[in-house]
Amino acid sequence: MEKVVLAFSGGMGTLAALHVLRRRYGRDNVITYTANLGQKSSTEGLCERAMQLGAAYTHIADLRERFVDDFVWPAFRAGAVCDSGYMLAHALARPLIVSELVRVAREEGATMIAHGCAGKSNDQVRFEVSAAALAPELQVLSPLRTQGLLRRDELITYCKKHRLPTKQVRDSRFSITENLYGSSVQWDKAPDAFEPVPEDVFRQTRSLAETPDTPAELLISFKEGIPCALDGDPLGGVELIERLREVAAEHGVGRLSTMEDRLIGIKMVEVYEQPAATILHMALRALERLVLSPELAAFKRVIARRYADLAYEGFWFSELRQALDAFVGNACQFLTGDVRITLLKSTCRVSGVRSRYGLYRQGLAAPTTEGDEFAHQGLQGYMDTISQPLKLRQSGDSRRRAR
Repeated sequence: MEKVVLAFSGGMGTLAALHVLRRRYGRDNVITYTANLGQKSSTEGLCERAMQLGAAYTHIADLRERFVDDFVWPAFRAGAVCDSGYMLAHALARPLIVSELVRVAREEGATMIAHGCAGKSNDQVRFEVSAAALAPELQVLSPLRTQGLLRRDELITYCKKHRLPTKQVRDSRFSITENLYGSSVQWDKAPDAFEPVPEDVFRQTRSLAETPDTPAELLISFKEGIPCALDGDPLGGVELIERLREVAAEHGVGRLSTMEDRLIGIKMVEVYEQPAATILHMALRALERLVLSPELAAFKRVIARRYADLAYEGFWFSELRQALDAFVGNACQFLTGDVRITLLKSTCRVSGVRSRYGLYRQGLAAPTTEGDEFAHQGLQGYMDTISQPLKLRQSGDSRRRAR
């Protein structure tokens, strides 16, 4: 019998997927893989749970550092944010998980990998496209799709019928997908797009009424477009994001409710909490405005959009994404400096920015005679040159009207 490796989070979908696979392929041929990506819900005990439910072997790994270094930071310094405002926390996690599934499958001699993604999720696309790029010889299984468990009520009924031990069956109003870079929330019924999002949807960030009355000030340091220190304290990526997440969440920063176009062709109301990512992207944009030339900054925004699309659509392992990294690395070589961010009542704003590579000069911007270094005498020639085509056009139009 052939072996299969299942991405296992312990959520309702992966519990049902494990149960389906065990019945189809037998207890000795199903292997689970669990990734610790900084989710607040503990991964402790998931291996034991998987074994109890019929897995032959289980694997669990702390992937937080690799997630940040190899996926979050490359997309972040590219400025990759979807039009909806989504900062790609889960889109970036999926190719990492698939790469691990492929590795384990090859080590264990498995010919298949599997996921427990919902029937209308983007993640099913990301899993299967990433797998095709990394290991086209492996078959990708979607047990929920093949079993007809495509809707949430069907999944709940299946779990109850087979007595699968998940709290989500008992408290199934919300489904939360989470890692250290952000979380997404869905609930059991499609919401009315005109109604406000219920407060109890949000699990990470405080409501406006609960936030402190005094502001918090943060100093974020960057080296070549990558955050490297917080308030003067050098930090690795994981710890820096975790610290930012806590302070931003305390001040209610990072909530997003948006209308999003899913890859399967439908619109969905999406709710995200992305406290650390919100602050980091604001800080990076401020540093870019100080350091980059207008032409480079404008083209980098074009690249950012394309980069975000590739990550969102599951093409992380594409040649184009890798080629864009070369441009981003070159564009970010001078993005070294500090940005001061002030948080207050669910808002964050830039309150200071500095860099030794900054193109801002007080002497050039001075509005008075004292200290003014700007060469005003060259302006007349510049004005005459750029306005020459307009003058010629107007002159030609006047002669035609005269005739």
